[in-house]
Amino acid sequence: MVSMQVLLRQSPELWKDDPRHDVGSTPGVVLRYERIRSICQSRDLTVDDIRNLTPKFWELHRDLIATRDMTAWIIVSVHFNLCIGTLSMFSQDRPDLSRLIDKLLNFEACGQFMLAELGHGLDARNMETTATLQSDGSFDLHTPGPAAAKCMPPTSPQGGVPLVAVLFARLIVKGEDYGVKPFVVWLNDSKQMYQGITSRPLPTRTGCRPLDHAITTFNHVRLPPSALLGSPTKPKIERLDFFQQTWRVSVGTIALTLAAVSGIKICAYIMAQYSKRRTVPGGEQARASRIPILNFSTQRKPIVKGWVYGIIFDNYGRWTIDHFVRPNQPFHIRHSYAATYKAGVYNASRTMTEIYERGGWQGLFGHNQMTEIALISAGGATAEGDVLVTCIRLASEILGNKYTLPSPLDPTTLLAKRERHLWDEARDKVTSLGGYGNHRSPAFDRHILPLCKPLIEATSQRMAYEAAKNSGDRVSKQVLDMFERICVEEHVDWYVSQGLIPSRASFIHDTAEAYEAIVPVMLQYMEESEEKDYVSAPILSEEAWEKFVQELPAYGGEQGSSGGFQPKL
Repeated sequence: MVSMQVLLRQSPELWKDDPRHDVGSTPGVVLRYERIRSICQSRDLTVDDIRNLTPKFWELHRDLIATRDMTAWIIVSVHFNLCIGTLSMFSQDRPDLSRLIDKLLNFEACGQFMLAELGHGLDARNMETTATLQSDGSFDLHTPGPAAAKCMPPTSPQGGVPLVAVLFARLIVKGEDYGVKPFVVWLNDSKQMYQGITSRPLPTRTGCRPLDHAITTFNHVRLPPSALLGSPTKPKIERLDFFQQTWRVSVGTIALTLAAVSGIKICAYIMAQYSKRRTVPGGEQARASRIPILNFSTQRKPIVKGWVYGIIFDNYGRWTIDHFVRPNQPFHIRHSYAATYKAGVYNASRTMTEIYERGGWQGLFGHNQMTEIALISAGGATAEGDVLVTCIRLASEILGNKYTLPSPLDPTTLLAKRERHLWDEARDKVTSLGGYGNHRSPAFDRHILPLCKPLIEATSQRMAYEAAKNSGDRVSKQVLDMFERICVEEHVDWYVSQGLIPSRASFIHDTAEAYEAIVPVMLQYMEESEEKDYVSAPILSEEAWEKFVQELPAYGGEQGSSGGFQPKL
């Protein structure tokens, strides 16, 4: 048999992957910005709400509207939190910035946040983009090479909305590097890019809706003196100054994670409703009565997990916000709360894949929402600090005794015992490697870095459990116990080996019964919840599905045709 490689050689143009074919269409991009405008103009957020992180700011980020178009929603969060939030840090003595913020609040322009570069993501402090001070006080903004191109904020004029960005660049004064500073940079006027700025939209992300995420470069763009945000002086401690300038990224860590929790809730709701109406024969006889697929344990288990996670991590999000916004806290403590919350949620978010798989081929299509939500949520794991790398930094610094996370309120709980075991094990290993002073060594890389994410996930599960236990009436005991059981089930063999549960067989039996018992509670909860108001998936009901099918393009033969190929005389 001839290899199919011959096709690639004979027809190279046919099989060439051309990214231009995958770039989002302008109508699709325009729709994203119309939805962004709709959300932004429907909220009465003030600059004080954004600057001071009031409950109104957080309620916006907890709203389930995020799940109707998560591509648009991410830009809403960037607009309010990263762009306006950063501007608000400098606006109190700057009338020009106050006027710009008013424009952004009215959505006369859309705000972006340009920090990462092609060659510098998590190490953005090493960025290469420069802003060189000129003799007249203006700045020359320049991309010195390919690695310095900014990615991936949408920057093209396709959306029909003027774009302005908070952009970070190295301030160069008389040939000396003064560190990374934020600047206000207008990108386009809604019709064309400003002179010297080039936006190259990327192919649409798999599973996402069209948006002009782009690689953006600057060719000696002249910025006015007012473009600089903050002091032009060289910082005494560059690392600390960088984190202070970019601290809204930590706010974004929580904000985008809240949207992932909304996604888990919606996925569980959609699949629960579909599984109630989708039926199969209840026996081998042709006339056997049909039963809902929700009756099968394998169908309801991921749905229950998603539902429980949604309740638990929504509540834990409230706890995290309450502790994050407390005044006079060092940056690293606030960041530790945000990073720990994110680790727990994105560990739980893997359940979304289990959920949409239970929809068969139906679950794979974006019009049923679940795959889109799951894929965009997966992107959230890398946004505002890659979850793996933030866990590595957080766990390493805790192992180095630089600071601590909150200790267990009750060290006798199952989750607290496993957490303690993992941390003790890791500390012993660090000691055996010569201590934290060797944290840059190959041995630390091999033996400690792989432990970091499981460490923070274990702590996050314990903290989520404690937050739920002390939430009053917000989380029922049945849901709390189910969450603990779900977490223990992930590592049941360890709990058995430590003598913390009697046997694997008895635990599996009791867990199966617990899943069965909580299903009616879940369905009643869903009937009374707001999730149904945010769902557009046509598989939700027979009526919605029939309407969806009727609106699809239809291709058929001539009227009266019996099908197949018909001869023509």
